[in-house]
Amino acid sequence: MSVMDYLSRKHKVMNCVFEILYDLYGEPSWLKKPKDGQDPEKIIEQWITELGGYGEVQLRQACYNLFKYKKVASFPKLAHILAELSDQQKESEQEQQKQSAGTHHYFCIEQELMKQDIENNCCHHILPDYRVAVDYILSVKLKDAIGIEEYKDLENTYKNDWPLMQGKKYRKAMELGLFNDLDKILDKVSKERSHG
Repeated sequence: MSVMDYLSRKHKVMNCVFEILYDLYGEPSWLKKPKDGQDPEKIIEQWITELGGYGEVQLRQACYNLFKYKKVASFPKLAHILAELSDQQKESEQEQQKQSAGTHHYFCIEQELMKQDIENNCCHHILPDYRVAVDYILSVKLKDAIGIEEYKDLENTYKNDWPLMQGKKYRKAMELGLFNDLDKILDKVSKERSHG
């Protein structure tokens, strides 16, 4: 675990879990008057390790559920929180699954669009035309439609995952109707390519 990852987990657990539980139940006895062999630092470390992978929303909900349903009368143990979260997937695992799914299921936009046109008996262009048209829509038309700032943010957010970035751009372009005149763009591209 990197230092940054550890710090963000610590922030989540301390600022979310401990703050809520402290408000609801008061100071835990292991912090106030630790018994022999109880090391508050080690206990906090364990909480961070076990809970840090969950999202803030999940952690808050688990804390409130413990209190709401009166599952514990005093400051809960780590096991109580983990039991509340037992049916949920850690955020970090969800991310790993998304990333591994992304690497296996690469969606080639231009191939899919061409395939749709072939199925609809209206394909009059070759794949390189589709490639240029898609690139034009996603890099020129989309930038004009959403503005340079939002476009840069989108690129920076997904700069380490090109297929995901293209997918996000494609979804945004579809929402904005930028593919509605794909036929005209393809015709234009085709003419320019044949005269180029």
